[in-house]
Amino acid sequence: MRNGFKQLFIGFLFVFIKIHIIVDLLPDFIGYIFVYNGIKQIATLSSQPYKKLKVLLIILVIISVPNFFLNDQVIQLNEWLGYYSTLLSLLKVILIYLLFALLQEVASQLPYKEGFISTKRMFYWYMAIALPSLFIQSFLMNTTFDNSITGSILIVVFMLIIEISFLVYLNNMRKRYPKNAIYEGYA
Repeated sequence: MRNGFKQLFIGFLFVFIKIHIIVDLLPDFIGYIFVYNGIKQIATLSSQPYKKLKVLLIILVIISVPNFFLNDQVIQLNEWLGYYSTLLSLLKVILIYLLFALLQEVASQLPYKEGFISTKRMFYWYMAIALPSLFIQSFLMNTTFDNSITGSILIVVFMLIIEISFLVYLNNMRKRYPKNAIYEGYA
């Protein structure tokens, strides 16, 4: 179980960090492969099938491959590629939504309620920030330049905070499970 959360942490860290020197040094598609492996390990404790997560992660792996070669400046220069980053953001929010459904079920099996409560709280905060951010981004181009800059900065700051909080949450959940791979004692 710890290894599953470790895989999720590494995968979302790859997706979060962008170091672009000719190509992305921490490619998103590798991160989504880590996320897939983590979900596969965590889903063994769940009665819920994770087919939707599996299909969505395969789609994200395929769609995020061009992100390995394209930097943000090239994406912004092309009108059609401008929708590419929005599509990736939207698919990531859907992934997080489905992932939290799985994590809430797994956290409810813990012998104490703290893990379940922190999972539910993280889910609400993440969705409360990510969904309005996606919604507001589509309207920023129609506002004045000052409002557009202010809104963009606020969205970046809020998303940065929630992404770091999500990574900390995954690391804390990893620590809640025993070091040995035996989880049956908690069921």
